[in-house]
Amino acid sequence: MVEAKFMKLQNHSKVLLRKQWLYGIVDDFVTKQLPHNVTWGLSLLYALEHKGDRALTSTQGELAHALRFLASVVSQSFVAFGDILELHKKFLELSGGINRIFELEEVLHVAQRDTPVPSSAISEASEEIISFHQVDIVTPSQKLLASKLSCNVVQGKSLLLTGPNGTGKSSVFRVLRDLWPAFSGRVTKPSEGMFHVPQSPYTSLGTLRDQVIYPLSREEAEMKILSLYKAGNRASAPELLDDHLKTVLVNVRLVYLLEREGWDSTPNWEDVLSLGEQQRLGMARLFFHHPKFGILDECTNATSVDVEEHLYRLATDMGITVITSSQRPALIPFHSVELKLIDGEGNWELCEIQH
Repeated sequence: MVEAKFMKLQNHSKVLLRKQWLYGIVDDFVTKQLPHNVTWGLSLLYALEHKGDRALTSTQGELAHALRFLASVVSQSFVAFGDILELHKKFLELSGGINRIFELEEVLHVAQRDTPVPSSAISEASEEIISFHQVDIVTPSQKLLASKLSCNVVQGKSLLLTGPNGTGKSSVFRVLRDLWPAFSGRVTKPSEGMFHVPQSPYTSLGTLRDQVIYPLSREEAEMKILSLYKAGNRASAPELLDDHLKTVLVNVRLVYLLEREGWDSTPNWEDVLSLGEQQRLGMARLFFHHPKFGILDECTNATSVDVEEHLYRLATDMGITVITSSQRPALIPFHSVELKLIDGEGNWELCEIQH
């Protein structure tokens, strides 16, 4: 399939290059060569039709003046014609862009029309709690995954979501992050102070420093560090940031990347890092941003159990309340509440964990 698509693209590119080459030849001839040829041809006809004595100086001057005027008129006419061709080319490019935007708007309109809008769902903001009250978790294809889900996650009381694959663990996170609508009930969550770490963290284009501070820019990260350390010296921000990031890498056991790559190297990180390293990098982002709530979607299942326990112990020590999706029983001691999704038909069980 990839080869077929590539060959189709290659053939189209060849046709396009051939047309551009021919168009370039015609455009160059019309705007640069043809005016001179036309000027000389008209000048010859004018001179042959002229009735005066060509031996007289006055006649020669009159001919020269007429030829200069003729050359100017012809040249300006072809320049104007070339401008018309260029305007036509720009108009076609603009028309193509407008058509693509119009097609995108049509697709979005159809998607919005076909997606039922929840009428009874309520979304509230609270800085101290994440709460689901009588919420139905429904897929875009209208499959019910959890019925009348009710649970509260307060700061310091983490929640563990467990259950077989396909029962809707990640779907709860999609509703929480507004990727899917809630069709009933009430969802309460902080307006800020939540950070999501997916199973396969996104590795951005940039340096090792950019990977840890993502999605902040370096300037934003430096301002965050200055406020964290209550430092007013802007010149010391780069050193403070790098020292803090090094501590984060040590905590997630990735400091060897700094020794191997350095802060400013820009390889393709997705190829350089294994999945386990990418997941630890995602946890490094969590520790750098230090939110109130961490939404962790099986983000440590490719790491060893001892490393996983170490990361969750760090999150607990830092006071980060986590909502975790996982099937590993080793994570139970780091959570206060367990939500068991029994199947994919809306059946679930909520229980307190007694440590």
